[in-house]
Amino acid sequence: MNVVTIELLKTQVTVSGEKEVGEHETTQPGALSSAVVVKSILSTADLSDGNEAGLELRMSADEYRLVRNSSWNSRHRFLSLELFLRSESCAVVQDTSIEPKADTLTIAAEPKRSVDDAAKKYIVDLRSLMRAREFVTSRRMDVYRPIADALYAEIREYISQLSKYERTRFNDQLATTHNLDVEWSRLQQKPNALAVLYNFSPYTDTGAVVASKRIRASGDSYDVIACSFAHRKKIDGTIERIAAPYVYSKFFLPMVPSWATWSAFKAYAIRASRMAQDKINAGSQYDYFYTRAMWAPSHYAGVLIKKQNPTLKWVAEFSDPLSLDVEGLPRGGAPLDDEFVRELTGPIEAEFGLISEEERTIFSLAEIIVYAHADEIVFTNDHQKSIMLSHIYSEKLKQRVAEKSTVSNHPTLPNEFYEAEVVDYEVDSNLVNLAYFGEFYATRGLTEVTTAIRMLPEKYRSMVHLHVFTNYIPVSGSGARPRGMSAQAYNDLVDRAISGVGAHGIEHQVTLNGSLPYLKFLGITKKFDYLLVNDARSGEHHSVNPYLPSKWSDYAGSESKSWAFVEDGSSLSLKPATVQTPLGDISAIAEGLIRIIEEKLGNK
Repeated sequence: MNVVTIELLKTQVTVSGEKEVGEHETTQPGALSSAVVVKSILSTADLSDGNEAGLELRMSADEYRLVRNSSWNSRHRFLSLELFLRSESCAVVQDTSIEPKADTLTIAAEPKRSVDDAAKKYIVDLRSLMRAREFVTSRRMDVYRPIADALYAEIREYISQLSKYERTRFNDQLATTHNLDVEWSRLQQKPNALAVLYNFSPYTDTGAVVASKRIRASGDSYDVIACSFAHRKKIDGTIERIAAPYVYSKFFLPMVPSWATWSAFKAYAIRASRMAQDKINAGSQYDYFYTRAMWAPSHYAGVLIKKQNPTLKWVAEFSDPLSLDVEGLPRGGAPLDDEFVRELTGPIEAEFGLISEEERTIFSLAEIIVYAHADEIVFTNDHQKSIMLSHIYSEKLKQRVAEKSTVSNHPTLPNEFYEAEVVDYEVDSNLVNLAYFGEFYATRGLTEVTTAIRMLPEKYRSMVHLHVFTNYIPVSGSGARPRGMSAQAYNDLVDRAISGVGAHGIEHQVTLNGSLPYLKFLGITKKFDYLLVNDARSGEHHSVNPYLPSKWSDYAGSESKSWAFVEDGSSLSLKPATVQTPLGDISAIAEGLIRIIEEKLGNK
């Protein structure tokens, strides 16, 4: 804690005390003085971080009574002091038996702390500030506000001296602390990057999670321009904690989102690029800007920004092939042909050759504009890159992409994020507990697993329990239909989930749960023996599976073991899952179940 902060406390205490006496025209024996403040600091300088009652215990009864009974003091005033009294780094050299003078108050130099130790120190301070804020009235804001400003200024100054790695480490400690309210906007430097992301936190979406992890991993400060998914997606505030330390500003364009409607794509691209340009014209200095698909409208906005700012670096990421469906067939849609499209395609065709009618579709063009203009193109796995490059219509354009592209798997968060949320969920330790998290599609389900459970010898069959966490479960089982979704549409999705599990005959061995907020999901993974992840069936039209499930990046950071069901040669098959089984091989799954049952429970 710095000298200015301590002097500020003394000033505020003295001024506040004088106001109280003047207002009531009375004095009270034992009014709080600077000497008492200094003595309190001395007596509590070594408080332990975890001892909530430590302050009261460390002070003598007389000292505590003096502070509590001072004319200006009440419970909330005492708590506002806690911020300072808990400071481990404050060492006051002074005779406290007499009233001190300002020039006799000195602060020892603060020893260099590790990033983790500094984070613990400031977590204690911020908790004290949170408690103080609850009790501060408008009449006492003149005491609270300078204290809060001083603390945030001190933390901001500390962060400014850290390397990017250290800053990320420090931010992780604060962001993952239970029930800690951090005003991140007060700790950030001016943004040096722009992110144009159609879907972003706090709306629940895999793309929003991965983009948040990318932003965190960069360590940069961002302005974010997104599209509002209000009434379309669930809100998950835990996702925000991933990127909050790095999001300087965030604006959601009030537009109706769409998966594949050209008018909605074009409207977002125009409005988002206009907002970005307004920021640039107003003086925002960005080192680069970042777009990501899914969802594809982000890239259309990106090309407009790039055309207006040709020297500004554009980093564009593809999570999956856009122009190909999961079977490897072209994603359909009518060819696009309007003035907006012609302005985009004209310069590309002039340099790289004519674009066929089949490739002038909403998703194919989203790829082509990135290929032609982005300065860095990010793929999430090598197979995806290979497949997407093989479908580029121009050899010259293909060469450009090969030169500009990198491969980066979905980021895995550090262990702190797996400890960030407490999850109360019981499992029977006398069983092998398997867990599946995610949605069900025609290409991805659990029927092979449940079939294998039914195939087990009788002595093993009852030793397995499957825990499923998915968005759409029956309302009778605590499911909830989102606003704006018809009952029929919701029931169809519930039926798809039930079919995807295939629990007929072993219903008592399968527990269906609703999806969890993201950080709660990370926390609960530790409760299970094996986390299940499976490849999407890529179809005969793909020469190799181009999909890497983003769930793998979450499982990779968990303490639990993983079980991957893989297509031969897929990206997932190259990951170090604890157990790997060929996708769809029910006999191999049954053998794997027996193995892990005996490993945990023995051959009973």
